[in-house]
Amino acid sequence: MEPRGSERKISEICSAVLARIQPTEEDRRKSREVINRLMAKLSEGLSRRGIEAEVRVEGSFAKDTWLAGENDLDLFVLLPEDSPRELFTEVLEVAQRLGGKRRLKYAEHPYLEIEFRGYRVEVVPCFRLRSPTELRSAVDRTPFHTQYVSRRLNDGLKREIRLLKRFMMGTGCYGSEFKVGGFSGYLCELLILHYGSFQGLVGRAASWKPGIIIDIEGVYADPSEVRLLFGDRPLVVVDPVDRSRNVAAAVSLQSFATFVLACRDFLKEPHEKFFFPNPARKISRRELSRLIERRGTGLFCITFKTPDVVEDVLYPQLRKTERTISAALAREGFEVLRSDVWSDGISVILLEVAHSCLPGLRMRVGPPITVSASNFIGRHLHSGKSWSGPYVNSEGRVVFEVEREKRRVGDVLRQLLDRREGFGKHVKEAVSEGYRVYEGKGVLRLCRYEGVATFLSEYLTRCLPWYR
Repeated sequence: MEPRGSERKISEICSAVLARIQPTEEDRRKSREVINRLMAKLSEGLSRRGIEAEVRVEGSFAKDTWLAGENDLDLFVLLPEDSPRELFTEVLEVAQRLGGKRRLKYAEHPYLEIEFRGYRVEVVPCFRLRSPTELRSAVDRTPFHTQYVSRRLNDGLKREIRLLKRFMMGTGCYGSEFKVGGFSGYLCELLILHYGSFQGLVGRAASWKPGIIIDIEGVYADPSEVRLLFGDRPLVVVDPVDRSRNVAAAVSLQSFATFVLACRDFLKEPHEKFFFPNPARKISRRELSRLIERRGTGLFCITFKTPDVVEDVLYPQLRKTERTISAALAREGFEVLRSDVWSDGISVILLEVAHSCLPGLRMRVGPPITVSASNFIGRHLHSGKSWSGPYVNSEGRVVFEVEREKRRVGDVLRQLLDRREGFGKHVKEAVSEGYRVYEGKGVLRLCRYEGVATFLSEYLTRCLPWYR
């Protein structure tokens, strides 16, 4: 383990960070004003419609673990347990009249997103249940999460949670949405409740290895039972209000490893940059052109119109399509160095290969002489595509040298995009309506979209945030 930075220095840094992230009285006044106004208006509208419901604030605002500048509000509308699910639609019709810019979204459940006085408000209907074991929708457990955490918090723990959230944000690990694959706010709260403090967690997490199990309430006596239930995940945190749920299910191995490395580096050399790193460098189109040329690789961007689904539905499908295409390229002999996805209005699947064009010759290596090679030889001998062979190589295997059918990445991509096998459902539909493939410096034409220009800049200069 690397030598720890002085406890004194870490405490000084944490104090300085808290001074920046603790909500001020003015922050609280503005938030209360917006919350009270929306809750009153929503409750009145529901009552006029004859809908029996309770409107509550949930999430970090309800638990007072929010950060200064964090303007995301969650308003839950709790309906009686025996209400028909169709009532969700009526609730959202009422919420449409709250004002502000509105957008109806669908995940496992419908909800409304509102931009109101600088706040992003989500109005979420759910059922008011006696127990989280009786869930009728995925969001029904959220009020139980709020109750569980709130009962255990004090002002000191709230400060520790804020530090952890800001650390996660600064190191790029915050957010359970599929786009990020990181640590949710609720997970951060549970980790602090378990370890007692931000420093306590960082000290332990610095030596974490994939397969960590945290069971705060001690529900499971045998860790093997936990692994059997939740599978091979880098981190398992048993939900204290729902023993069948892993709160850390969204945490990818990449985010897990990034957090562990950040903890080690922070202990070795504490600094505010772990909480407030320098922003990713956005480089000019000319610099992008130079970087692409210097890399000498094959860079490809596939673009298509973004399907009209929420990000948590879209990004798993983009990733699935990305994996499908990368695997197909690898089968054809292309070395995929790296790939990524991005979406906002248009969707982009970026692929980088070592060589965009391969030799006409392809080696087909068969079995060793200890195994019958008759089928292998028969398949290639009269195929009409064999240039030489069969012969035995220095490793004792039968070999044919055959003509490579697909030499260029672009040709393979277009064939895959036309077939669309193994693509995510909505991505498949979007690609069928039209796509474009940009190659090499041709990807620079996409810089007319500011978001894509930023995406390309970050891709080509990728670096852990605290090393910028």
